[in-house]
Amino acid sequence: MLSEKDKIFINKKIEEGLNDYVVIANLLHNKENLTGRSKESRFVRDYLVEVGLIKKKKKARFSHVKEILTEAQSEFIDQNVESGMSPKQITELIFNQKFQGVENLNIHVTAEYRAVHKYIKEKYPQFLVESESGVNQKYSVPRSLKTVLNKVNKWCGQNLNEEKLSLQHRKFLEKLLVYLASPRFVGNYDSYGSSSDKDLFEAEFVRSIWDKPDLTIDEINLYINVCMDYINLRQIDIKKNKVNEMFNETQEQNDLTIRLTEILKTISEEYNQCAKRIDQSIQKLNGERAKRIDKHHQKNASILNLVELFQDEKERQMMIQIADLQKQAIQEEADKFESMSSWKARILGVSKEDAI
Repeated sequence: MLSEKDKIFINKKIEEGLNDYVVIANLLHNKENLTGRSKESRFVRDYLVEVGLIKKKKKARFSHVKEILTEAQSEFIDQNVESGMSPKQITELIFNQKFQGVENLNIHVTAEYRAVHKYIKEKYPQFLVESESGVNQKYSVPRSLKTVLNKVNKWCGQNLNEEKLSLQHRKFLEKLLVYLASPRFVGNYDSYGSSSDKDLFEAEFVRSIWDKPDLTIDEINLYINVCMDYINLRQIDIKKNKVNEMFNETQEQNDLTIRLTEILKTISEEYNQCAKRIDQSIQKLNGERAKRIDKHHQKNASILNLVELFQDEKERQMMIQIADLQKQAIQEEADKFESMSSWKARILGVSKEDAI
């Protein structure tokens, strides 16, 4: 069961933006291997349900995708996969009659496409086209410090040690857990069909924000936009290289050369606009954050000055008090002299005024 101290810890993590009960359970017990089925995680989940921070999920019935490819269809894939056809093109050919008349069909989510994609990926991974290498590959939201630490070491060139984490680095990683659970980040990651695009998107996002625990929601969304533009830049560059190859192969065909030149010009303009948009977004992000940090430092400096003034005043009062005590001690010694017999005072030749 959870103690009051545990509940305070959980509430603090919720206030910081962390709402994954498994992540919170791992942080609470300083572990890395707790899953949603562990009793520690269930205690946290039940508490969050109890206080109304999350809703209790109903058990869902999962229907597994059945193998729907016939022997003839498998043979068709065997014969055409080496030609460079994508799983999408093969699916459209095999199930052409079934898909006829269906409007606004997203073929990637159909059981037929998943069956074709799985068959090619398992039997002919070398022929799986890059643009569909990551289709239906969902993002696995990290749930432990160790997972995000590995991502930071991998993508950011760091060499963090889990057992020797500073308080600052631990704060960075805990906040990164929150950032990587952002619904918009996860949604954009899942929307890419290429494994390379998915990796680049995650890598640039982690590189940009891993050491910035103070970002606002708007700034996180802007960083996501920047990372999306990095993907666009890569795709434009690939497109430009293909057109350049075509241009080199058709230099003797004047009409085609002119058309390719115009296409290259358009692609180059698109590339420059995308690169400029990235620069402007980064400048805006860095500028606004720098202002906020500077304002925060000024606020802290003001508080520090007040503390120093308070300490100075306290020290001044202490010195006055010491002086008063010394003066009092001197007065007491003078009174002792005053109480001495007059003949002693005359012999010593000391008066009260002289003593003081």
